[in-house]
Amino acid sequence: MKRFVVAFLAVYIFIFFWGWLLNGVLLKDIYAQTPNLWRSQTEMMGLFHWIIIGQALVVFAFVMIYASGFAGGGVIAGIRLGILLEIAAIGMRMGIYAIQPFPGKLIVYGSVGGLIEMIIVGAIVGAIYKPGTPSFPPGPS
Repeated sequence: MKRFVVAFLAVYIFIFFWGWLLNGVLLKDIYAQTPNLWRSQTEMMGLFHWIIIGQALVVFAFVMIYASGFAGGGVIAGIRLGILLEIAAIGMRMGIYAIQPFPGKLIVYGSVGGLIEMIIVGAIVGAIYKPGTPSFPPGPS
Protein backbone atom coordinates (compact mmCIF):
# COMPACT_ATOMS: atom_id res chain seq x y z
CA MET A 1 0.00 0.00 0.00
CA LYS A 2 2.86 2.36 0.81
CA ARG A 3 4.43 1.88 -2.64
CA PHE A 4 1.04 2.48 -4.26
CA VAL A 5 0.58 5.79 -2.44
CA VAL A 6 4.16 6.91 -3.14
CA ALA A 7 3.86 5.96 -6.82
CA PHE A 8 0.48 7.68 -7.10
CA LEU A 9 1.75 10.92 -5.55
CA ALA A 10 5.00 10.96 -7.54
CA VAL A 11 3.25 10.33 -10.85
CA TYR A 12 0.43 12.75 -10.08
CA ILE A 13 2.90 15.56 -9.39
CA PHE A 14 4.79 14.73 -12.59
CA ILE A 15 1.64 14.58 -14.75
CA PHE A 16 0.33 17.85 -13.34
CA PHE A 17 3.52 19.74 -14.20
CA TRP A 18 4.01 17.90 -17.50
CA GLY A 19 0.48 18.86 -18.56
CA TRP A 20 1.19 22.48 -17.74
CA LEU A 21 4.52 22.41 -19.62
CA LEU A 22 3.15 20.63 -22.69
CA ASN A 23 -0.22 22.33 -23.02
CA GLY A 24 0.34 25.63 -21.25
CA VAL A 25 3.79 26.41 -22.62
CA LEU A 26 4.95 24.26 -25.55
CA LEU A 27 1.61 23.94 -27.41
CA LYS A 28 0.15 27.27 -26.30
CA ASP A 29 0.54 28.90 -29.72
CA ILE A 30 -1.16 25.98 -31.49
CA TYR A 31 -4.12 26.20 -29.11
CA ALA A 32 -4.27 29.95 -29.71
CA GLN A 33 -4.78 29.34 -33.45
CA THR A 34 -8.14 27.66 -32.75
CA PRO A 35 -9.83 29.67 -29.97
CA ASN A 36 -13.28 28.61 -31.18
CA LEU A 37 -12.54 25.01 -30.12
CA TRP A 38 -11.76 25.79 -26.47
CA ARG A 39 -13.43 27.23 -23.40
CA SER A 40 -12.32 30.68 -22.30
CA GLN A 41 -9.55 30.85 -19.71
CA THR A 42 -12.06 31.99 -17.08
CA GLU A 43 -14.43 29.14 -17.87
CA MET A 44 -11.57 26.60 -17.80
CA MET A 45 -10.41 27.83 -14.41
CA GLY A 46 -13.96 27.41 -13.12
CA LEU A 47 -13.85 23.79 -14.22
CA PHE A 48 -10.25 23.14 -13.12
CA HIS A 49 -11.37 20.62 -10.52
CA TRP A 50 -12.36 18.30 -13.39
CA ILE A 51 -8.78 18.39 -14.65
CA ILE A 52 -7.54 17.50 -11.15
CA ILE A 53 -10.03 14.62 -10.87
CA GLY A 54 -9.34 13.39 -14.41
CA GLN A 55 -5.60 13.34 -13.88
CA ALA A 56 -6.06 11.52 -10.56
CA LEU A 57 -8.16 8.85 -12.29
CA VAL A 58 -5.54 8.34 -15.01
CA VAL A 59 -2.78 8.04 -12.41
CA PHE A 60 -4.86 5.70 -10.24
CA ALA A 61 -5.58 3.43 -13.21
CA PHE A 62 -1.94 3.40 -14.35
CA VAL A 63 -0.56 2.53 -10.92
CA MET A 64 -3.31 -0.03 -10.29
CA ILE A 65 -2.66 -1.78 -13.63
CA TYR A 66 1.08 -1.77 -12.97
CA ALA A 67 0.65 -3.14 -9.44
CA SER A 68 -1.79 -5.79 -10.70
CA GLY A 69 0.35 -7.38 -13.38
CA PHE A 70 3.61 -5.60 -14.11
CA ALA A 71 5.08 -5.05 -10.63
CA GLY A 72 7.84 -7.63 -10.87
CA GLY A 73 9.37 -6.11 -13.98
CA GLY A 74 10.74 -2.83 -12.65
CA VAL A 75 11.37 0.20 -14.84
CA ILE A 76 11.27 -1.68 -18.15
CA ALA A 77 7.85 -3.13 -17.36
CA GLY A 78 6.62 0.33 -16.39
CA ILE A 79 7.88 1.80 -19.65
CA ARG A 80 6.26 -1.05 -21.59
CA LEU A 81 2.93 -0.39 -19.86
CA GLY A 82 3.25 3.33 -20.55
CA ILE A 83 3.88 2.73 -24.24
CA LEU A 84 0.94 0.32 -24.52
CA LEU A 85 -1.46 2.72 -22.83
CA GLU A 86 -0.24 5.61 -24.96
CA ILE A 87 -0.81 3.58 -28.13
CA ALA A 88 -4.44 3.26 -26.98
CA ALA A 89 -4.58 7.02 -26.33
CA ILE A 90 -3.15 7.76 -29.78
CA GLY A 91 -5.88 5.58 -31.28
CA MET A 92 -8.47 7.60 -29.39
CA ARG A 93 -6.89 10.89 -30.54
CA MET A 94 -7.09 9.67 -34.15
CA GLY A 95 -10.79 8.97 -33.73
CA ILE A 96 -11.35 12.39 -32.18
CA TYR A 97 -9.41 14.00 -35.04
CA ALA A 98 -11.79 12.36 -37.52
CA ILE A 99 -14.87 13.91 -35.90
CA GLN A 100 -13.63 17.22 -34.48
CA PRO A 101 -11.74 19.97 -36.31
CA PHE A 102 -8.52 19.81 -34.32
CA PRO A 103 -5.33 20.86 -36.13
CA GLY A 104 -3.40 17.76 -37.22
CA LYS A 105 -0.20 19.06 -35.69
CA LEU A 106 -1.94 19.30 -32.31
CA ILE A 107 -2.79 15.60 -32.56
CA VAL A 108 0.79 14.74 -33.59
CA TYR A 109 2.47 16.92 -30.95
CA GLY A 110 0.00 15.78 -28.31
CA SER A 111 0.73 12.16 -29.19
CA VAL A 112 4.50 12.65 -29.08
CA GLY A 113 4.13 14.51 -25.79
CA GLY A 114 1.85 11.76 -24.50
CA LEU A 115 4.37 9.09 -25.44
CA ILE A 116 7.16 10.94 -23.62
CA GLU A 117 4.84 11.43 -20.64
CA MET A 118 3.83 7.78 -20.41
CA ILE A 119 7.41 6.54 -20.77
CA ILE A 120 8.43 8.76 -17.85
CA VAL A 121 5.34 7.77 -15.85
CA GLY A 122 6.16 4.11 -16.43
CA ALA A 123 9.77 4.63 -15.38
CA ILE A 124 8.69 6.41 -12.19
CA VAL A 125 6.21 3.71 -11.22
CA GLY A 126 8.62 0.93 -12.18
CA ALA A 127 11.40 2.50 -10.10
CA ILE A 128 9.12 2.77 -7.07
CA TYR A 129 7.90 -0.83 -7.53
CA LYS A 130 11.40 -2.10 -8.35
CA PRO A 131 11.83 -5.83 -7.90
CA GLY A 132 13.10 -6.79 -4.48
CA THR A 133 16.77 -7.63 -4.21
CA PRO A 134 17.64 -11.03 -2.78
CA SER A 135 18.80 -11.00 0.83
CA PHE A 136 22.11 -12.55 1.83
CA PRO A 137 22.16 -15.12 3.14
CA PRO A 138 19.02 -16.33 1.42
CA GLY A 139 16.06 -16.70 3.75
CA PRO A 140 13.96 -19.83 4.03
CA SER A 141 11.85 -20.67 1.01
